[in-house]
Amino acid sequence: MYWRSECIDGEMSWFNAGVRVGVGIGLGVCVGLGIGVGLLVRTYQSTTRTFRRRLL
Repeated sequence: MYWRSECIDGEMSWFNAGVRVGVGIGLGVCVGLGIGVGLLVRTYQSTTRTFRRRLL
Protein backbone atom coordinates (compact mmCIF):
# COMPACT_ATOMS: atom_id res chain seq x y z
CA MET A 1 0.00 0.00 0.00
CA TYR A 2 2.89 2.37 -0.67
CA TRP A 3 0.99 4.17 -3.45
CA ARG A 4 -1.51 5.53 -0.94
CA SER A 5 0.86 8.18 0.40
CA GLU A 6 1.57 9.38 -3.14
CA CYS A 7 -2.12 9.72 -4.04
CA ILE A 8 -3.14 11.94 -1.13
CA ASP A 9 -2.50 15.20 -2.95
CA GLY A 10 -5.95 16.78 -2.88
CA GLU A 11 -7.73 15.68 -6.02
CA MET A 12 -7.11 11.98 -5.62
CA SER A 13 -8.24 11.95 -1.99
CA TRP A 14 -11.42 13.85 -2.94
CA PHE A 15 -11.95 11.38 -5.78
CA ASN A 16 -11.56 8.42 -3.42
CA ALA A 17 -13.97 10.00 -0.95
CA GLY A 18 -16.48 10.60 -3.73
CA VAL A 19 -16.17 7.03 -4.95
CA ARG A 20 -16.71 5.70 -1.43
CA VAL A 21 -19.75 7.90 -0.91
CA GLY A 22 -21.16 6.92 -4.31
CA VAL A 23 -20.66 3.22 -3.65
CA GLY A 24 -22.25 3.57 -0.21
CA ILE A 25 -25.27 5.38 -1.63
CA GLY A 26 -25.57 2.84 -4.45
CA LEU A 27 -25.47 -0.08 -2.04
CA GLY A 28 -27.98 1.62 0.23
CA VAL A 29 -30.37 2.20 -2.66
CA CYS A 30 -30.02 -1.40 -3.84
CA VAL A 31 -30.64 -2.80 -0.36
CA GLY A 32 -33.57 -0.43 0.16
CA LEU A 33 -35.13 -1.37 -3.16
CA GLY A 34 -34.66 -5.06 -2.40
CA ILE A 35 -36.38 -4.73 0.96
CA GLY A 36 -39.16 -2.60 -0.54
CA VAL A 37 -39.83 -5.03 -3.37
CA GLY A 38 -39.78 -7.95 -0.94
CA LEU A 39 -42.34 -6.24 1.30
CA LEU A 40 -44.52 -5.37 -1.69
CA VAL A 41 -44.48 -8.96 -2.92
CA ARG A 42 -45.34 -10.26 0.55
CA THR A 43 -48.25 -7.86 1.02
CA TYR A 44 -49.49 -8.59 -2.51
CA GLN A 45 -49.41 -12.33 -1.89
CA SER A 46 -51.17 -12.03 1.46
CA THR A 47 -53.89 -9.76 0.05
CA THR A 48 -54.50 -12.05 -2.92
CA ARG A 49 -54.80 -15.01 -0.53
CA THR A 50 -57.39 -13.22 1.60
CA PHE A 51 -59.35 -12.15 -1.49
CA ARG A 52 -59.33 -15.70 -2.84
CA ARG A 53 -60.59 -17.04 0.49
CA ARG A 54 -63.41 -14.50 0.55
CA LEU A 55 -64.40 -15.09 -3.07
CA LEU A 56 -64.29 -18.89 -2.93
